[in-house]
Amino acid sequence: MIKARQNLLHTFSIDYLSEQDGMRYTGKFTIKKLGIRDLAALGVRKAQLNGGMHFDENNPGRGVDQQTDDFNNMIAHLELSIKEKPDWWDLDSITDVELLGLVFKEVIEFEQSFLSRKANRALAGKHGEGSGSSGVQETNADGSPRAVVGEEVQAALEP
Repeated sequence: MIKARQNLLHTFSIDYLSEQDGMRYTGKFTIKKLGIRDLAALGVRKAQLNGGMHFDENNPGRGVDQQTDDFNNMIAHLELSIKEKPDWWDLDSITDVELLGLVFKEVIEFEQSFLSRKANRALAGKHGEGSGSSGVQETNADGSPRAVVGEEVQAALEP
């Protein structure tokens, strides 16, 4: 069973007046949902930005502080997620952290939309089973869990 692939790209617009530098930032961004290789690269890029260190709450003072670790995670995530951007988007020049946060919020909301879609499908499936519409029995007659086989396994593995 092959399901249609969800759109992995998202375009959004920003219109932001910075109180910090007095500039108005407008434009469109196109972002992508991070793939497996992107997630691996995210950790590597964050480590590079952290100078090879990381935040460790059990060993304060031995590595980067939590704020730096979180900030570098945000930068690495944006570097990998953003596919198209306005000309003014240059992390070496931007000084307004709130602007960075607005763009990052869009990226995270897009990524979380995939989690909520999966949860909604799972809930819909659960309600369907409970109402008897799917014809799938969740337990054996004695109440023990029923073995899942064949197409059910494949369906459970697909997003």
